[in-house]
Amino acid sequence: MMRKHVILLFLMALLLSACTEQLPQANYDVIPLPKEVKRIEAKPFTLREQTVVYYEEGLHREAQFLSEYVNDLMGYPLATTPFNGETDGIVLRLVPDDFTQAEAYDITITPHQVTLKGSDPAGVFHGVQTLRKSLPIAHLPIALPCGQIHDWPSFAYRAMHLDPCRHFMDLDSVKIYIDMLALHNMNQFHFHLSEDQGWRIEIKKYPELTRVGAYRNGTVIGRNGRLYDTIRHGGFYTQEQLRELVQYAAERHVNIIPEIDLPGHMQAALASYPWLGCTGGPYEVWKRWGVSDDVLCAGNEPTMQFVEDVLNEVMDIFPSPYIHIGGDECPKVRWERCPKCQAKIKELGIKADERFSAEDYLQSYVMNRMAKVVEARGRRVIGWDEILDGNVSETAIIMSWRGTEGGIEAARRGHDVIMAPASHLYFDYYQSEDPATEPSCVGGYLPVSRVYEFRPLPRELTPEQQKHIIGVQANIWTEYITSFHHVEYMAMPRMDALAEIQWNNPDPEKRDFDAFVERCRHMAELYDLYHYNYAKQIFSPQVYTDTVAPNLATHKPIYLREQPNEQYASTGATVLNDGEMGRIAYTSGRWLGFWGQPLDAVIDLEQTATLNHVRFRALVNKGAWIYNPSHASVLVSDDGENFREVAQLDIPITTWLDKDGNFTYELTFEPVAARFVEVIIKDHMLPEDHDGYGYPAWIFVDEIEIN
Repeated sequence: MMRKHVILLFLMALLLSACTEQLPQANYDVIPLPKEVKRIEAKPFTLREQTVVYYEEGLHREAQFLSEYVNDLMGYPLATTPFNGETDGIVLRLVPDDFTQAEAYDITITPHQVTLKGSDPAGVFHGVQTLRKSLPIAHLPIALPCGQIHDWPSFAYRAMHLDPCRHFMDLDSVKIYIDMLALHNMNQFHFHLSEDQGWRIEIKKYPELTRVGAYRNGTVIGRNGRLYDTIRHGGFYTQEQLRELVQYAAERHVNIIPEIDLPGHMQAALASYPWLGCTGGPYEVWKRWGVSDDVLCAGNEPTMQFVEDVLNEVMDIFPSPYIHIGGDECPKVRWERCPKCQAKIKELGIKADERFSAEDYLQSYVMNRMAKVVEARGRRVIGWDEILDGNVSETAIIMSWRGTEGGIEAARRGHDVIMAPASHLYFDYYQSEDPATEPSCVGGYLPVSRVYEFRPLPRELTPEQQKHIIGVQANIWTEYITSFHHVEYMAMPRMDALAEIQWNNPDPEKRDFDAFVERCRHMAELYDLYHYNYAKQIFSPQVYTDTVAPNLATHKPIYLREQPNEQYASTGATVLNDGEMGRIAYTSGRWLGFWGQPLDAVIDLEQTATLNHVRFRALVNKGAWIYNPSHASVLVSDDGENFREVAQLDIPITTWLDKDGNFTYELTFEPVAARFVEVIIKDHMLPEDHDGYGYPAWIFVDEIEIN
């Protein structure tokens, strides 16, 4: 009888084991990948409808989130209750003494209990996100393999930015954006609230900012041409709504950083109160994109008092330790002619030097004055990297967007730095080399793989200087992004790559892109579950094989007398004769970009050949300041030192009525025998009807063919 009983128990155990193995299983290879995952051979923990989430004091909301997430994934919420020493279920605990840094967490999974310990509530919340992302989308019960997870963030500051000024996003959409950040372990939301094209925050002392400044009476059509629609566009957030948003974000351990961009990008404010500007107006809320010459009058004391009042009301709403005050793209042409600004320069004893103009230092005066207003309330200012041009406040945090150079300089000078370079972290760029397959955007090309390869800790910095790199941020500007549905598409799955950099491993050599793509697949399932719109290129990569026919120049030695701009240097001169054609995304790596200097390339044909034809391709993207060349010439040489001109071509500047795109230019001449060929391609100056009038246009050139 005893033997039968033992056999029965053994068979029941086998059956139970078999059933457990057939259960859907959790997978801890999530995004961002935890620092340490140790799996243990043991019977897994089974998540059932009866499973209870226990929580220590201060973690009630985190327990609720876990219950809600399980309901989202499996259609059944888990019960939550305070922890009293139970040995079964899921337990959320605060154990700060077990950790050395903020936002860290440990998860221990045994057959009977899942214990999630955090250094603080934010750490527990991130652990909840890891559990959420590890679970399959299935019905209960679910098996959680036994093991231990030890995890902590690489950067204390992990952010994304959103611009609702160019195109307004309603409050519910912004809440969804915050949910997206929380899903990706981000803790900062940079909220851009003022612009030339719309003022988005209610300021009680200055009601015209939202009555007038929140709305524009039309929007430029296409890529910043000279045609406008007549559709009134705008909206704003009341202070009550923003306080609600602050609470919503805080529950998800996301801090909202408001930005009031000054002293430039202020035309909506000028339209509301013309006395804020140097000329007195009239002004209108801008209907086009770009950089307006009309900025706040730095020499007008009431204008400065206005900014102080605005910042104080902003700080009344947002408890953020950081307040962003902009400082980017501020033309000085009005200040150069403004009697009040020039009087202020004289009053302050400002002098130009070999690096900066007096007007540059006047901007420093404005920024530093506002920094003191912010610091008086126990906060710190963040500014775009242009605020380094002059005397910047010692406590200011620098947001490096024009590449990493500003961040490197700032770190060397002892400033804390947030890396947000356009080259890798501007999510308003195309995700495909073929824009015809993509929704509209500003231009450029930024696939997930390029985001994933970003190195936030520059090698140029010493380990001590690298400590000043406190975080990484991606930006979404909405000139060409007209809906939140479009915002989602531009953000994901590039957010996955950003999250990996921010949280996990800042060293590109230790990253595995193929493994990362596999982990993205489950994130895509979550995106589908929450009805997020996202790009799918990494799951079915498109390979473009546009090539030119082999010619005398293909793969021949080539060098440049002038180097391209560092941001658009790609792999160097060989891009010009590698046989592969660039498409219209200028950041694809298939173009060389030059600004303020000609392209001057010398190709060694390696032997004397007879030639009579040179062809090259150039890009036109007027909104990005990229125009067709003004002039091209061909020179030949027998020895590589003494060149003679054989052809030249003048090219009229394109107009707003002409389409942007990829264009071919040809120079034909009498047959000539030569070994070396020099091709010189010069730029235009931007025309009067362009926002950059007076500056050189960019030239982007790709394949040079010689026949």
